[in-house]
Amino acid sequence: MSRLPWRCRALVPGLVLLLVATACGTRLDHESVAAVGNGDAPVDLSPPAGAPAAPAAVGAATVDAATPEPATVASASVGAAAPSGPTVHDRRGGSEPAAVAPAARPAAAGKCAQPLEPVVLGQTLATSGLVGATIGGLRAGLAIWAKDVNARGGLECHPVRLIQLDDASDPARVTANWNSLIHDRGAVAIVGGGVPIAIAALRTAAERDRVPVVGGDVTAEDWVQSPYLFPTGGAPLTSYDGGVIDAARVAEGPRKAGLFYCVEASICTGLKNNFPKSAERAQAALGPIAATSLTQPDYTSECQTMKAAGVNTLFLGLDGSASIRAARSCASLNYFPTISMGAIGLSAAAAADAGLRRNKTFLGSGVVPYTTTDTPGIRAFHAATQRWMPAGPIDQQTLLGWAAGKLLEAALAQVSGPASGGAVTTDLILDGLWRLKNEKLDGISPGATFTRGRPATAVDCYYGLRLDEHGFGAVAGSRPTCFDASHRPVTRLTGSPGPHDG
Repeated sequence: MSRLPWRCRALVPGLVLLLVATACGTRLDHESVAAVGNGDAPVDLSPPAGAPAAPAAVGAATVDAATPEPATVASASVGAAAPSGPTVHDRRGGSEPAAVAPAARPAAAGKCAQPLEPVVLGQTLATSGLVGATIGGLRAGLAIWAKDVNARGGLECHPVRLIQLDDASDPARVTANWNSLIHDRGAVAIVGGGVPIAIAALRTAAERDRVPVVGGDVTAEDWVQSPYLFPTGGAPLTSYDGGVIDAARVAEGPRKAGLFYCVEASICTGLKNNFPKSAERAQAALGPIAATSLTQPDYTSECQTMKAAGVNTLFLGLDGSASIRAARSCASLNYFPTISMGAIGLSAAAAADAGLRRNKTFLGSGVVPYTTTDTPGIRAFHAATQRWMPAGPIDQQTLLGWAAGKLLEAALAQVSGPASGGAVTTDLILDGLWRLKNEKLDGISPGATFTRGRPATAVDCYYGLRLDEHGFGAVAGSRPTCFDASHRPVTRLTGSPGPHDG
């Protein structure tokens, strides 16, 4: 089991300690990060034998015992003790925040003479319950970003204090988390929202309070339908199209595409309604579309229907564990279709499944494949994960969490003057977001564009990932495939091809 440095044990006696953004560093792997952050598992605080030295100090992170839900607080003053709680002030800039003591050493970024008042950010996501194991990497990815940005001096000289809450895909808990983060604890934005099942609750709260949700799972159409949701990359449905296109290209025999879609979430209904377009874009005949549940133990009947219909490209609109069961059910019938999924549906653990690898599984994503290394943005991601969470594993969700933080960082760079000269408020963040045009996040995104008062521009592009017996590869490297006015796919000549480039 990964262990935490022994010197951290005195920070929060009697509490579970999560060091995803801490002065003590961490060697926790991805699954441990998610479990401990929810208070679901004890942590071994004894010193590891022969452990390497921890990275430079950048703040502290503890479980917040004051809230009904276990929370990760990735707190963030550079070179100084973390404040005991969030700075309480008008998140829209109506009053002066309390002063923060100067740092004991210069900020890492070099431009900040001293840290300003902390900026409080919140995250609500499912790290337990349905899809929790699949999207839990969003928590780790955002926490890695918070730790990294603080080591560079903070957001325009403001240390980040990140509060992360589990909502277990329960709309009522999403709403409760929102109220706690925004109204009680001073968060000026929600970052890295992981709510593929409970997106309606998050969207309602964001539109009511006019508070941005900056990046996240980006699976539902809501991400390009609300003026207060800000996706990091390609449109959700385009990503699903992309997975079908790439899977159909390698399927044996005449192309025919079928779908398993879950009944638990509105995104599954959107997936079902979009699937005829996915098949058309893949130049595949449309096969059966079967309603399924994430919780059913066996999918043999549905597999038999697909096999009898001659489906050789099967889209699994399921989470990771259900997809494993579906592949096994089909294999029991000696049926091995090429599989397609959304990138949100395949966790690092599910990616190790022999069945999903044997069948060959293709994923579409709105951001660059995490396996690539040839753009500045993805290199920065790999450097940060190696520094702050070297035990891994990382997956596409980890990158989505990181990308959410980078999108916020890009927005505040648009309003650097007022941000570095005063408080970071909700209205200032919105102003910065609305100024972003074709923002590629140094090669992570195909280009995000936002306009005041309007939903995000739906970017008709995707990146392809392929899972086979060799592991993950990038279908076209870091090059996005976009669709022209005639809906024909065109691979952009940016980035580099990957090992599975076809």
